[in-house]
Amino acid sequence: MRASRYNSLPQLAAVMIGFVLTTLLLESEALLLWAQRLEVGPAAAVAIQATAALDHVLQPLHADAVRRNALASLDRLGWSDDPARLLAAQRSLRAGMSANTLTCAVKPLVPDLPLAARSLATIPLPSSTPASTPLPPLGPVHDGQPRVVALAGDSMMAVGLSDILLRQTAADPNVRVIKAFRSGTGLARPDVFDWMQEYPAMIGSDRPDAVIVAIGANDGQGFVQDGKVLPFASDAWVEVYRQRIAAFLAMLTQDGASVVWVGLPPMKSAQYNEKAALINRIAYSVVSKTPHATWWNPVPYIADQAGAYREFAAMPDGKTTRLRSPDGIHLSDEGAALLAPPLIGWLNAPPPLNTAQAAPPTTPKAKSAKGRPARRMVTAGRRRVPA
Repeated sequence: MRASRYNSLPQLAAVMIGFVLTTLLLESEALLLWAQRLEVGPAAAVAIQATAALDHVLQPLHADAVRRNALASLDRLGWSDDPARLLAAQRSLRAGMSANTLTCAVKPLVPDLPLAARSLATIPLPSSTPASTPLPPLGPVHDGQPRVVALAGDSMMAVGLSDILLRQTAADPNVRVIKAFRSGTGLARPDVFDWMQEYPAMIGSDRPDAVIVAIGANDGQGFVQDGKVLPFASDAWVEVYRQRIAAFLAMLTQDGASVVWVGLPPMKSAQYNEKAALINRIAYSVVSKTPHATWWNPVPYIADQAGAYREFAAMPDGKTTRLRSPDGIHLSDEGAALLAPPLIGWLNAPPPLNTAQAAPPTTPKAKSAKGRPARRMVTAGRRRVPA
């Protein structure tokens, strides 16, 4: 009899079971990390409990070491999208460390964050944010010394705004831009993405003169602090979130950089818009008290006359243009282009006057046909007479 060219159902089931078991053996640690990154809630609690139990059972087998060493090797080759891990791999290579030390351990659920030196508890939370906020002037740009600018934040920077700013400054000799943004991140969940570690790795050895920040779109969720679940918008949540903003700002400005914190625009969803409004108020309460930092309201440029969400707008040429992405959250390229002129104008401060420059030549006096200076004519009544 001829052998069948097709696998039987039991064979397919055996392959699937083998695949699942191999995945569980090698990825138990990654599954725990995935569960910890879920939004805080009952589902996340169940997932964490189940994956933690699985990881605990499989730990004695040391199967996760295969995954760790493989990831460490990829980090050394630069095959990672995590700037902090890449930086650690580069430092380890320079130090001649073994690949076994380059592990990808699960971060603790609540990593320690440097907090602001002064307490924020005494700063009242404003009931609203200013309708418009002027950008304070930067120092002048000197010839041959472009201003180093970091674009930092989550998808509110990565989608739309960064593209426009990068395109419009590409040929600008006065500005050099550093990309320091990552979609899907925020300040509420450092266990998912820790900006206190990732931002220094993103900028490397550069020391920005100015930073434009757009962040907070993913922060409307609860988190765990000291083993306790803090629901979004609770008093404890607000206090911890303010401390994280203050720590982030302290890091951005520690080398003298000036910061513009772009507030969240109005959102299409009413529930999401309420969360964004609270995050804006919290951010404003911290940024407005931080030296060299300005909270900037995008509403006058992107919203309607009432300050509400606006998806389309008529342009000066009479065409109707989409200002927001279909998700009702992000800016379209055309919407981001409305924010670009004031931001780029802020970056391009006029150069200082060179006081040592020679005075411009004076206009020589006109001469008569005989080579003598021409006499100036003045009007006396209706006649012109020589002066």
